[in-house]
Amino acid sequence: MDFDLVISRGTILDGSGQPRYVADLGIQKGKVAAIAGPGALAGGRALDASGLAVAPGFIDIHSHVDWLLALPDHEDVLAPMVAQGITTVVAGNCGHSPAPVTEASIPLVEHSAEILKDGALAYRWRSMGELLAALEAGGLLVNAALLVGHGTLRQAVMGNSAAPPSQEQLDALCALARASLREGAFGLSAGLAYTPGVFARRRELLTLLRAVADEGGVFTVHGRAYTWISPFYRPLLLGPPHNLRSVRELLGLAEESGAKIQLSHQIFIGRRTWPTVPWVLRAIERAVDRGVDAAFDAFPYTVGNTTVNALFPAWVLDDFRARIDDPAVLRRLRREFAMFRRLLGLSYADIRLLWGGAPELAALEGLDFEAIAGRLGGSEFDAYVHVARVSDGKARVLLNTYSGVDAHDEPLRAVLSHPLCAFETDAILTRRGQHNPASFGTFPRVLGHYSRDVGLFRLEEAVRRMTSLPAERIGLRDVGRILPGHWADLVVFDPATVADNTTPRRAAAPPSGIRAVLITGEVVAQDGALTSKTRQGRLLRR
Repeated sequence: MDFDLVISRGTILDGSGQPRYVADLGIQKGKVAAIAGPGALAGGRALDASGLAVAPGFIDIHSHVDWLLALPDHEDVLAPMVAQGITTVVAGNCGHSPAPVTEASIPLVEHSAEILKDGALAYRWRSMGELLAALEAGGLLVNAALLVGHGTLRQAVMGNSAAPPSQEQLDALCALARASLREGAFGLSAGLAYTPGVFARRRELLTLLRAVADEGGVFTVHGRAYTWISPFYRPLLLGPPHNLRSVRELLGLAEESGAKIQLSHQIFIGRRTWPTVPWVLRAIERAVDRGVDAAFDAFPYTVGNTTVNALFPAWVLDDFRARIDDPAVLRRLRREFAMFRRLLGLSYADIRLLWGGAPELAALEGLDFEAIAGRLGGSEFDAYVHVARVSDGKARVLLNTYSGVDAHDEPLRAVLSHPLCAFETDAILTRRGQHNPASFGTFPRVLGHYSRDVGLFRLEEAVRRMTSLPAERIGLRDVGRILPGHWADLVVFDPATVADNTTPRRAAAPPSGIRAVLITGEVVAQDGALTSKTRQGRLLRR
């Protein structure tokens, strides 16, 4: 057989978690056509992988690149993700997706997605099917699978209303969700700490999950609380920790509806939340033992990006522009912030501004809120509210104390080492402001630091949880494994040198040891840099 490319003598990590082996791969028409003993295959171009590992392309199960994929130059923005080995992204997470939209909902969707954007979109689509067709026609640097956002559905049907949906509105939400899944979306995502998902209650979610289960999709969800205490549950200080209540609530919804659930970015924010790690993991394990189709994902850092408004309770987010200027609201909010910070073990120095969302805030980017308060000459609380107000809630921040701090990452290690944990970036990557290190180093950090150096899991297991596990959780076909007939989305890396090189002051550093990245059988990146802007990616449909 004549091959387009032969990758010879590589150590194959096939994505299954099974032991590695040395072999040749024959690539033809973008797919793995043959696997044979070392030196057995010849013909076409050759890539010598002697002494290197060959793995399926990494799948970012929790990505926020939706508003980038439609840009005419999205390869310039997404280059760092491909350079670290990502060949497939799952987008539309945390309740936000670019479709379906109406003329009236587009401004609301745009506002919700402001921190995710890198340029204006023309919205030449209205339905999910039309969005997928537009992305496919424009070409993609990476393979892309989309979820439909619950918040986007809500905005299309009932705007940003905090009220429960009427029966007519609930029927419309379900009809839009079903249509989006039938047009190619892989599932429904929710962001229950963001407007308007924060306003959803049990009846609404259960009805939607039953529709998702009926359609055979997956439900991915950013929960209400990732802290042991939060504004979302009462009584405040009695009963189980709030993050445990959140996980139990979501698992209960999945169990009653029969929906497959993926708990997004399982994190533990604030020093006093860290002791709850075993309780939450046990709750997930017990649900799986009862037959709930559940798993979770996490990123390998003790920092994470979010919107400045993510720390505000629902009663502030309802009519935010009016409430953030109301003196009575601010007095109450000041008291609550002071209480929650003390109870959580979270300081303003743990919150850094990545992107201000307004020209007058640009000079503050990169500073934490203790430093911003010093610049502005007021309290830390006043500085935080000022940034939220001026940016209209759109500023992007980086929070510390996510399952640890710096090298004190024992809670994070407990999460990452769990066999139900898939690896993800959760990164918001744009050319505006400063970066989350996850955009540049997530998968090299797992392979190098946590697998090789710390020894949390075997290399084969690390690769499984960044390839076949996310493919199975979302329902992606012909990716995530090295098998004849599967797409030749591949990463060639050096297990001895692969590493994340980011630091708190240099978040944009490229990784080491990622020798080559292939999408559909073509090399698109080498040695930590994009080498081709040819759009080899494929639009994936359920």
